[in-house]
Amino acid sequence: MYEQRQDTAGTGGGGAFSVERILSAVRRRLRIVVALPLIAAVLSSMAVLALPNRFDASAVVQIDPRKKTISNLEGVLSELKADAATVESEVEIVRSRMIALKVIDVLGLRKDPEFSRPPLWHRALVAMGLRKPELPEESPPSEARGPTVNIDPIAGVLGPDEIGKTQPARDEVAVAFAERLKVTRIRTTLLIDIRFSAETAVKAAKIANTIAEVYLAEQLKQKQDVAGHASKLLEEKLESLRKTVTDADRQVALYKAEHGIFDTEGQILGEKQMARLMEQTVIARNNTAEARAKFDLAQRLSKGGSNVGDIADVLQSHTIRLLKEQLAKATGREAELATRYGARHPEMQKVHAEVREAQQQLDAEVRRLVANLRNELNVAESREHDLQASLDRLKSDENLSKEATVRLKELQREAETSKSLYEALLSRYKQTVETQSLQLPDARIVEQADAPLFPAAPKRKQIVILATLGGGAVGLIVAVLLEFLTLGIGQPQDVERVFELAHLASLPVPNENQQPTSALHSMRMMVAEPQSSFAEAIRALRREIDVRRGEDGPRIVQVSSSLPGEGSAIIASNLAHYYALTGMSVLLVDGDLRRAHLTRELAASRRFGLADALSRRLPVEQAILNDVATGLNFLPALGPAPSTLPPPELLSSVTASHVFKHLKATFDIIVIDTPPLLPVIDARILADHADQIAFTMSWRSTPKQLARRALSSLGFNQRKLVGVVVNQVDAEIIADETGGIMDRFGRVPPPGIHLGRRAA
Repeated sequence: MYEQRQDTAGTGGGGAFSVERILSAVRRRLRIVVALPLIAAVLSSMAVLALPNRFDASAVVQIDPRKKTISNLEGVLSELKADAATVESEVEIVRSRMIALKVIDVLGLRKDPEFSRPPLWHRALVAMGLRKPELPEESPPSEARGPTVNIDPIAGVLGPDEIGKTQPARDEVAVAFAERLKVTRIRTTLLIDIRFSAETAVKAAKIANTIAEVYLAEQLKQKQDVAGHASKLLEEKLESLRKTVTDADRQVALYKAEHGIFDTEGQILGEKQMARLMEQTVIARNNTAEARAKFDLAQRLSKGGSNVGDIADVLQSHTIRLLKEQLAKATGREAELATRYGARHPEMQKVHAEVREAQQQLDAEVRRLVANLRNELNVAESREHDLQASLDRLKSDENLSKEATVRLKELQREAETSKSLYEALLSRYKQTVETQSLQLPDARIVEQADAPLFPAAPKRKQIVILATLGGGAVGLIVAVLLEFLTLGIGQPQDVERVFELAHLASLPVPNENQQPTSALHSMRMMVAEPQSSFAEAIRALRREIDVRRGEDGPRIVQVSSSLPGEGSAIIASNLAHYYALTGMSVLLVDGDLRRAHLTRELAASRRFGLADALSRRLPVEQAILNDVATGLNFLPALGPAPSTLPPPELLSSVTASHVFKHLKATFDIIVIDTPPLLPVIDARILADHADQIAFTMSWRSTPKQLARRALSSLGFNQRKLVGVVVNQVDAEIIADETGGIMDRFGRVPPPGIHLGRRAA
């Protein structure tokens, strides 16, 4: 089945990339293959003639890692090492923007037209009007760009106020300079090759030598600047340390005087006084506790409603005892008189007054004693607090005395440390000042650049040859890609390889003299242009169909395509006309009950159609029309009245089987034009009635995958496929197939078309 077949096009299998096919593609696209190298040769010649000469001059610098000893003092920067990383780093320094800007300023290259004018591509765009010319801007000298040219390595470490304030600008002169400079390490040596390209030999040599000299000068200046900067930093640090040492000594002296420390031991007397205060504090704390207990008890009894006697017992006061006895006597006398006299007796009133007075005196005394207890508690607490405060002060003084000794030693250590650091920095400062003027560079120039005798670029012959070869290669690639990178069938012969079906015919696109004047003309090309290449292709198609018939006798030939617009109607119409011209009894059936393309072109004034016969409205013979000029019979798809049933139901009905059997018995050959296979199922249903199926696809237009899917949709009717017709093929393809031998014939005027009712 077709779903199991694989497309090998473009994979190199099955002769897809055969030499014959590649040569054929090149022949068909010979204009592209020839034009591209010619265009490349012309353009490259014009370009190389416009390019100026370039001279390369080279100076060689050696990295010298040997230590240069003038004095025994150690410098701030150590000598360079002789490793690969160091040499590569120096190569980048020579190539750096810093060196370039220095050389530009030293030689005044900003005024040199070679560096200040726009590049060649920019001038070419301006000449073609594709870009506006830019007004020349005078670039500022390197000194005006601030941090971008500062060679001081310490200055690269910016402070917080300077971070983010650098505003670099694009320097076109520096860019042009960098494009002409090439700095490389010579193999694995310590040598650096400085090569510069310029329009004149003298200028190239001068710039190369200046780069080497500026590099050495900057290397020496860097050492001197670093040493000077280090001296300045050390001087500032020394001044700060000098003040620190003085302040430390002053703090030691002041601390001794402040804490009464008269010797190195730092002892403070006061231990006996502290012991005495601690003893007094304990006694005062006990007295306070006793006074608080008495006061709390008396206050609690007083608030709790206890009688005066209980409170008096607690207070243990002699006065209260006497007042209690006096109250008891008054109370006893009151009780004694109460038995003799009544409540209003004068004696009873007198006794009551004595009892009240005694009670009041007792209560007043109790309140006085409670107040005294409160005062005693306050005094005891105050004394305890004073003693505790004195004790705490004494303890603090004692702790301070011990801490003072520790603090004194700490101050003395800080003073000694400051002195040691000051002395070390002072010694280093003197060494740095002495070595500042004794610096030597870590490299030397071993070869000066000489003015070259011959230009190094451009290599005009090589450029033109390579451009021509490249254009030819691109032309060949484009031709082959256009041939192979196509969705559809590139060559008619690919049909057999891709679909494993016979290639029935290739129908060419009509040339200018054979172009159809109307849609009806295209349906009758066999009659209108019998000597055309299209007519020859239809004859070849008929022969291929005839030689593949299973048995003699009437047969139904179905012409189908996968998608609309692939020319199945034109092929079916012209094939039927050719059969009719040979004297056979031929019926052309428009099986497209949806669009009825053939019907609209060949029988615009029909009365009935196939749909009417399938709907049993009339016998099929009444719907058939006859062309008097060619003898062709035509069965339209539809009549003027629309069908009430969908086309699939009409075509799959029992009536359809009877109709096609009847037609097959009436005519020698029946050619059916069907709708496309993929959008609708009408063509698949009609395939059940067909004896042969010719599949049509457009050249380089119908995708192979869709064509394969359409063929697979036929199911068991695939056995009826006789082959594939490739439509709308370029005439050059046909010429390749026939070896370039093509006969040209004049255009024959189409005869009149007379479609009428078929004779009974």
